[in-house]
Amino acid sequence: MSKDDRAAVQETIEAVWDCFLKRDPEGMLERIRPDCTIWDVFQPDLVRRDTLERYVAKDFAQSQARGKLTHRLYDFVIDLWGDTALARFWIDYEYQPPGAHRGRIRITVVLRRFPEGWRFVHVHEGQVPSGVPPITS
Repeated sequence: MSKDDRAAVQETIEAVWDCFLKRDPEGMLERIRPDCTIWDVFQPDLVRRDTLERYVAKDFAQSQARGKLTHRLYDFVIDLWGDTALARFWIDYEYQPPGAHRGRIRITVVLRRFPEGWRFVHVHEGQVPSGVPPITS
């Protein structure tokens, strides 16, 4: 994997989350393939082609209702096999009032290289577990 490929993959990922912060759904969707599947940390069902645009609109609406959002993406691990990339990273996020909430999410993104550049084909988000509950008798 070249440093240029790795940088382009990370740049694409950061651009998607930056578009979310900037409330730019079109910018987000141009980097996400229409057939992308998404396991979102705040959604119970797998997002598919037929629900993608509705999902993005709903996600932007819930985010806007919560309050100002800040986040930090870090510790990227990116592997590349030809035109396929697998990226894993963490996000720390915080919403300000009125819907204050914060947490850490671990994310896996699968991207493919197309003529227009790297595009998301699958996203899996998961809230970081707080540990194994103790066994009680």
